[in-house]
Amino acid sequence: MERKIQLMDTYVNIDLGNSPFLKLDKGLQIPYSSIKGITTGRPIPNAFKLYGALLGEMRSGLFRSNGGYQLHFFENELKTLHLDLNSFQVGKFKISKLIIGVENPEEISKNISERVK
Repeated sequence: MERKIQLMDTYVNIDLGNSPFLKLDKGLQIPYSSIKGITTGRPIPNAFKLYGALLGEMRSGLFRSNGGYQLHFFENELKTLHLDLNSFQVGKFKISKLIIGVENPEEISKNISERVK
């Protein structure tokens, strides 16, 4: 599933493509001020699936881990970008982490880190 990340002036625009599990047609617009930390690759946190799919290494949907809500969208955990968020609101959930599969996670991580204050 193709995902696109655009770095805007004040936020990261993440197009998740056509996610069959969550209504995120407009993607996510995450302000840089909501990003607390950025990592890539492993480890993927143990998480309980609330809504979505969990098949082998593939995860897509809403998960619960360490008392917080997380969004996971990836097929290969080695090619993941992890954004630790400051209670970013998505619908009725405050999201503490977004893990998204991308082709070049290290490069994207570096570019976002340069914009996070």
